[in-house]
Amino acid sequence: MIISPPFLPLKDTAVYSEEDVRTLMPNAAPGNGFFPVSQAMAWHGGMHFTATSAEEPVRAIADGVVIFKRDAELVRYDAQDHSTGCVVLRHTTEIGAQGDTATEVVFYSIYQHLRKLDKDLPAVGQPIYRKDKLGLAGFIHGTANRIHLEIVAGDADAQKLLGRSTGDLDLTRDGRSDAVYGQIYVLLPAQSACYASDPRAANNPAPSGDSGAEQLVIGIQHAMGQATLTTYQLTGEVQGVPVPEKDAEYNLYTEATQRHNNLRTNLQIGNSATALPDSSPSGWYELLRFGRNLGPDPLPSNAAHWRKVSLPGQAGAVWVDLNAAGTKKFSDADFPHWMGWKLVDDDIEDSNSQCNSAMIDAMLSPPAQPQTAPSLTGSTSPAPEMAQTTPAQKAANRLRSLADTDIQRQLGKTICKFPTEWADAEVRTRWAWVREQGSPYVPYPLQDESDFTEMSDFAQKLCFWEKLPVEDKNRLTQKHWHLNPVEFIVHFRKCGWLSAKEFMQLLPKQVLREKGKDEAIWERVGTDISKSDSIFIKHRKSQNIMMRKYGVNKPYRMAAYFGNSIQETQWWGKLHEGLSSAWYAPWDGRGFLQLTHPYNYMNYWRFRGREIDDSLYQSMADASNSKKSVADKDWPKITEQIKLWRDQVAGDGASFSIENIHSPADSAGFYWIKNNMATYADKKSTITRNTIKTNNSIKTYYSSQSFWNASASVNLPSAVNNYNRNFNGYIARCVPWAQALAVLGEISFPDASGVLTISFPEGYLPRR
Repeated sequence: MIISPPFLPLKDTAVYSEEDVRTLMPNAAPGNGFFPVSQAMAWHGGMHFTATSAEEPVRAIADGVVIFKRDAELVRYDAQDHSTGCVVLRHTTEIGAQGDTATEVVFYSIYQHLRKLDKDLPAVGQPIYRKDKLGLAGFIHGTANRIHLEIVAGDADAQKLLGRSTGDLDLTRDGRSDAVYGQIYVLLPAQSACYASDPRAANNPAPSGDSGAEQLVIGIQHAMGQATLTTYQLTGEVQGVPVPEKDAEYNLYTEATQRHNNLRTNLQIGNSATALPDSSPSGWYELLRFGRNLGPDPLPSNAAHWRKVSLPGQAGAVWVDLNAAGTKKFSDADFPHWMGWKLVDDDIEDSNSQCNSAMIDAMLSPPAQPQTAPSLTGSTSPAPEMAQTTPAQKAANRLRSLADTDIQRQLGKTICKFPTEWADAEVRTRWAWVREQGSPYVPYPLQDESDFTEMSDFAQKLCFWEKLPVEDKNRLTQKHWHLNPVEFIVHFRKCGWLSAKEFMQLLPKQVLREKGKDEAIWERVGTDISKSDSIFIKHRKSQNIMMRKYGVNKPYRMAAYFGNSIQETQWWGKLHEGLSSAWYAPWDGRGFLQLTHPYNYMNYWRFRGREIDDSLYQSMADASNSKKSVADKDWPKITEQIKLWRDQVAGDGASFSIENIHSPADSAGFYWIKNNMATYADKKSTITRNTIKTNNSIKTYYSSQSFWNASASVNLPSAVNNYNRNFNGYIARCVPWAQALAVLGEISFPDASGVLTISFPEGYLPRR
């Protein structure tokens, strides 16, 4: 899923951070915020946001289909202007997969109060793409440049989005494995043993204490190469001080290999007769990243996941085994309740628009604190009989609670099920309660029929439910789930899994192929990605799994990967270089990052836990480095099994298996981490506009020092930070790199004057 905020004014920011998103979508003031509306305690399905200027366009937050649009009018109600322009989009995307089945999700975004629809807005039933212009923000309650944004989903889709349909997470089993993203969480059983020093450094050390009487959750957050371990109570409170691990993500490959090797060494030293357990650095890598092994490579069932954490009652950080018996593993994809996520579906009074949820009421109405009465001495003493208990006082408490920052934050992660407010036929029934006298939420009831009619006529001008396609009304049903737009967008920007339509957009239509030092061939990409056996279709899921496993999950990292892999596979045309005449054949390039030379293949297989003869490895590495023959006929120890593994890296061979799908992408992920490609991709650097002479006039391409270094790290390491050292196809790689940034990020490219005005690489056409 690729998703972004409805306003994109930060032209000098190529990829918006979470802070950027929240800055552009600040919490609205009481009365304009998420549910419930403060002045009426009624459900309101979305939030109101303000554009940074009158001409800042409202944009689609994700790829989708237009299912409703209404031209804008300016109407007055209660002596205030309101704009009635509206667009509703259906979004179909993916967030993961279970086996061969993609976890496809559908949600809807609703944009109300537009003052003008964009002239290029597609017709109803036509596709629209993330960042496409919908129109301009309009008037709400007389205030200009505002929109109402709402995100909703039906029951079946909410189940897929959230992983459950009600209640808290089930803590008796691991969380979902189809979708795994964001922070990783390990549920630590009560009284788990802890150690003052690293238990791996001593032989059977004694615990120094335990984790206490309560279950705790250890969160593992990877960001920009670092790891941070935070301890939570199940109620969400952070315990102690988060423990940072400098460069832990960048060092995951080294750490996983070391833990695998240590296990084998210790067992061999302790008892040479002991059968070595199935193990692999790959399995250990997944344990360190996900807290569990999600992939096919072996990991001992009792593999200890030692990490330093903060625990209640312990002085300083201590060591615990996060893979000990009784631990359970989750991620942000599980919407864990200790991170504040709540599902609210207990409002059974659907005939009105009031918020009659006991769960919401409990959040807004904390136990009343008794007032105090003055004593004869002038001091105060409790006066329980003066506690606020009347309906009006209770309402006042609830309204005050809505203005509380902590309450607003809690409401932000509250996912509520209630009927749409946009059904024309329901308006008068759902708002009839505003005519009643004595309601503490309606100080001025609309008893006069003309007043109520004026209000309902205005509300009906904003309605659209009856005009939606039947399939969407059936999918949503009138009572559906409403999600806070800010939290929804922030949350799913962590996902990183690309649907077929999103993935497709990464492949350029036109590319550059270098010809000499200062010239290139401009040519059309002819790869047919619609064929059922195309690399695009057969290997999209495996590339998503690889990116999830190896942390290629942020736009800069993904662009660095795709910039290289798309070029190296000749625009998704083949996974085997096929240079049978090359001196290094048959160990020529295979896979999405074209593993080349026998030692790179063998390093990959060892990472997977496969046995490679040491003498064969060293002698072939020496031969390859000396440019001597590495042909199979000259190496009797090259077995049929090794030949099969080699074919699988290219996804081909006489014997086809799941490895033919897994290995081409997974080998690229291995090569990514072994060469620490992320350390270069993560470094922000200026994006420059370049021109080159081609067979079809002067063409433009974009580059950056960080992408140069990321590309050099897997092609010619001596060129890292050496920008005068040319290597194969760098300019060609720049084309899919820039396109990937445009598809995945929020970038504005520099024009010929250096001004950031271009939203898609100049001179190239998007693939849609």
